[in-house]
Amino acid sequence: MSAVDDVKQRTDIVDLVGSFVTLLKAGRHFKANCPFHTEKTPSFYVYPERQSWHCYGACATGGDAIAFLQRKENLDFGGALRQLAEKAGVELTNDGPNRQAMKTLQDANEAAALFFHSQLQTSERGRGYVEERGLDAKTVSDFQIGYAPPGWDTLRNHLTSRGYSVEHLVEVGLLVEGERSPYDRFRDRLIIPIRDDRGRVVGFGGRELPGGESSQGGAKYVNTPQTSLFDKSSLLYGLDRAKDEMRRLGTVVIVEGYMDVIAAHQFGHRNVVASMGTSLTERQAALLQRFAERVVLAMDADEAGKAANLRAIQVVAAAERPTRAAGRPKSLDIRVLALPKGKDPDELIRSSEADAWPQAVESARPVVDHLIAVVSAGLDLAEPRDRSTLVAEVLPAIGDVLDPVLRAHYLQRLSRLARVGEEALRLELPRRNRQRTTAAPASEPGGASGRGVRPAATASKEAFALALLYNVPSLREKGEEISEFLFAMSENRELFRRWRDEQLVLEDEEALYEHYQTVIATRIPMDETDELERAFLDCVERLHRVTIMTVKEASALALAEGEAGVRPGQVASIARARLEAGSTEESDSDQEASAVASQLLEDMEAGLRFHRRLIEGYRPDHTGSQNG
Repeated sequence: MSAVDDVKQRTDIVDLVGSFVTLLKAGRHFKANCPFHTEKTPSFYVYPERQSWHCYGACATGGDAIAFLQRKENLDFGGALRQLAEKAGVELTNDGPNRQAMKTLQDANEAAALFFHSQLQTSERGRGYVEERGLDAKTVSDFQIGYAPPGWDTLRNHLTSRGYSVEHLVEVGLLVEGERSPYDRFRDRLIIPIRDDRGRVVGFGGRELPGGESSQGGAKYVNTPQTSLFDKSSLLYGLDRAKDEMRRLGTVVIVEGYMDVIAAHQFGHRNVVASMGTSLTERQAALLQRFAERVVLAMDADEAGKAANLRAIQVVAAAERPTRAAGRPKSLDIRVLALPKGKDPDELIRSSEADAWPQAVESARPVVDHLIAVVSAGLDLAEPRDRSTLVAEVLPAIGDVLDPVLRAHYLQRLSRLARVGEEALRLELPRRNRQRTTAAPASEPGGASGRGVRPAATASKEAFALALLYNVPSLREKGEEISEFLFAMSENRELFRRWRDEQLVLEDEEALYEHYQTVIATRIPMDETDELERAFLDCVERLHRVTIMTVKEASALALAEGEAGVRPGQVASIARARLEAGSTEESDSDQEASAVASQLLEDMEAGLRFHRRLIEGYRPDHTGSQNG
């Protein structure tokens, strides 16, 4: 059982809602004036058997205990879950003492960043290197660049004197376990704090200075190791400062080094980030997609053709999803900038030619063009075996192109180069993509989608719809048309909101992340785009029917059980009379029936409002059309 299920199982929704409003018994159910809007006649119902609630009035929505507390207390999913878990006595692994420990580690990093930055002001070696690299005072301050003194315990003594334990400093990667005692990881190095997209210091990069450790066999860079805060596969250096400019320009440029990012920002190119010196991962690609529509990978001319970097390029292309521009669907534009021979981004950015860097970025080639050029350059296309290699390397990338016109263009081009008919390549596409996804181990980034990798999971309709949305980028336009209220389970509703708003589910949100992993591991037994779209529309239509039927059934039960003894025929006649503005004189029994009739009419109207809200702007069909 997941933590979310455990919390919901131990929470009585009647007790929860009853702590905020006065509930009146209505048969097996309870009713009240809605706590979320002003009304005279109760339209808010609580269903103990289902452990759910629903407002048939202006809100026209409902959910479970977590959804109720979210709305009532204006909390996010995690905040509501934590409150209910505390009341229910359920321990969430990322809460309580562990949550405080994480804050302590975060504070230790912030304190270390301040210490290193202050040390730079008094270090001739540190300031000399900064000046040599042409970094001005504002840039040094903005990026909080620092210097680690050469001593083995300088940082340790500073932080322990401020109450941080040696154990915490080892855990966060600032100290290294030694034979005698832990010692400073960073010594006599320029220090670059590494922040997550929210601007929190999660780790450090230490660059050796001239005459320093590297001349004695040390590494040029020493980075924070993997910790509970620092995971370089899901971080992009400079993103916290670049994301606003990325949104404005719609473009992000990815370079390799910290100093390249810092120089770019100093010279006004603020949409530049670094991939932490590793091949770009799916998680980094997903992070980028929240802020930009075009991704430019800046690579050294010699590196741009290496197999590892070609795989990195394909990771980004495979993570491609449709975005919106001016209200119209648009595919993520992946481009590769092969830097001039012997040049790095820093040199181009500082070039005497002011337009050198912008022109280089503008001239970056689309990813498939780059792959075709690089792969074919190393082959003899007169040889059938080499032509087969070209198809094997390039065809999967073409399959990831969402725009059908572009895909057709690249298939035609590959057909000419490989001397293979276009139709044969088109038929080969699904098999090549299947091979690629099934070949990736589940533990590696390439296998993260779960399609064809993990065993099939028994999933609800809601989970299956979410699995399609998370795993099939081409469904974004259809997915954005549905309402979040189609999902009755609060955890599924939250996952849909995250998907819709392009927000990541982070590993430290352990309860939600556990559910997210289950959802994306759902096996999707089809490959063709048309099949996937039909499956999604079928699923949405069934969810829509289930939701409407649930509302109608619950409403009918509430009316029938809450007003026992009133004859249906009498209710019908009174309702008809009221609709026709007939006589207002009623007998005692008619007055009772009139109350039920009034409730019935209000319920019918509320049902219509709910129905309209649920499908506003969306009516599923199997032709891909949209009705008002």
